[in-house]
Amino acid sequence: MKKKALSLGSMAVLIGGAFLLSGTNSTSQAQDIINVPFIDNVKPYLEFRPRYENVHVKNSSKKDASALTIRTKVGVKIGSIFGINNLSAQIEAIDVSAAVDNYSPQSNKYETVADPHNDRITQAFISYKLGGVSFIVGRKYVAIDDHRFIGTVGWRQMPQSFGVIAIAGKPIQGLDFLIAGIYERKGILDSLNVDWKLDKMPVIIDVGYTVMPALRIKAFSYLITDCSNTYGIKLSGKIDLGGIKFSYLGEYAKQTDPYENDNLPQKPDVDTDYYRLKVGASAFGFFGNVMYTVFGDKNGKSRGFAVPLATNHKFDGWADVMLYGAGNGFDYGMKEIAVSAGYKHPVIGKFMISYLTFDADKSQRELGGKKDIGSEVDVLYVKKFTKRFSVLAKAAFYDADKGYVSKGAVKGTSDVRKYWLQLDYKY
Repeated sequence: MKKKALSLGSMAVLIGGAFLLSGTNSTSQAQDIINVPFIDNVKPYLEFRPRYENVHVKNSSKKDASALTIRTKVGVKIGSIFGINNLSAQIEAIDVSAAVDNYSPQSNKYETVADPHNDRITQAFISYKLGGVSFIVGRKYVAIDDHRFIGTVGWRQMPQSFGVIAIAGKPIQGLDFLIAGIYERKGILDSLNVDWKLDKMPVIIDVGYTVMPALRIKAFSYLITDCSNTYGIKLSGKIDLGGIKFSYLGEYAKQTDPYENDNLPQKPDVDTDYYRLKVGASAFGFFGNVMYTVFGDKNGKSRGFAVPLATNHKFDGWADVMLYGAGNGFDYGMKEIAVSAGYKHPVIGKFMISYLTFDADKSQRELGGKKDIGSEVDVLYVKKFTKRFSVLAKAAFYDADKGYVSKGAVKGTSDVRKYWLQLDYKY
């Protein structure tokens, strides 16, 4: 804790320095040296997010996890550097500590909560904007669309960020794009951190065009070193029929061998695909969605379709039983049906309940040829009391059947129950 306090203290000094350099009193002499302000238009921000999480796994040899973790985020956005209005920067640090740490990895006697003690510079990047295009270098969050392939994993107390060299923007109306090289990954756990050589780094190419609100077309290539090349297309849109709003999404992707390997002795052998269909509707505060997702099997290759950089907690059940398969591939594929419904009101808050079923695409030899993996019920309530303060409560109940096989390991064979209660204050 002392080390963490020192880390946050250093960050506070850094942000304090930003205040000083952007002011007009004690920094006037420093500014006179170069005759322009070093930094200007400084906007600090702060988040304090305590959360209680309880995890129970049926028939487990480990004790139930009980974790009260606290995320403290402090950062600053700098609007201009050296008087160049289009040259901006952002610096952010997060500290994760625990008031109650009866959970793994803090102690192996307990079930896992993926929020160990940690502190990190989560964002530190410079951006230069020229017209509708931005050039970005440094560590930052990268969230593409709804996080299905690449996301921040922001639910965990320590989010995921990447070191990038990127070009992004909206050069003409309706068109948006992102081209980025990734030289590092900072995962929710330090064990997930990866560095890549510049000539072998993952490459992201994402181009979308909005024809009209009812039709958006997107093509993408995610060339992830040591993992796979993913090529895909996505169609989506929203239709407003006078009070009743409909939405749809159709997505297909193909995975092949990665274009390069850096941290592995040889390239994985991959040949599989994936698709997702989703329809939704909302009216008078009520909303509902149906989503069907298929992960392809490994088909005699190294592994099945995988999305290791995604925010999988958002899609494949909050109990996180499917995380291993989504990140490493399902040997026999996986078919998921998710149905959710809820109600949202500015005074009452937001309620939602989801029901998910998981089945293997092909007969699972190690599990007696059975395809039934399991099912899950998730419930959520969120209430925003002020612009800065909100409360969240949610629970997940996974009901195991035969489980699934990923990289030869059998997973998801035990019932899992999880509860969360979270406060969030932002400044």
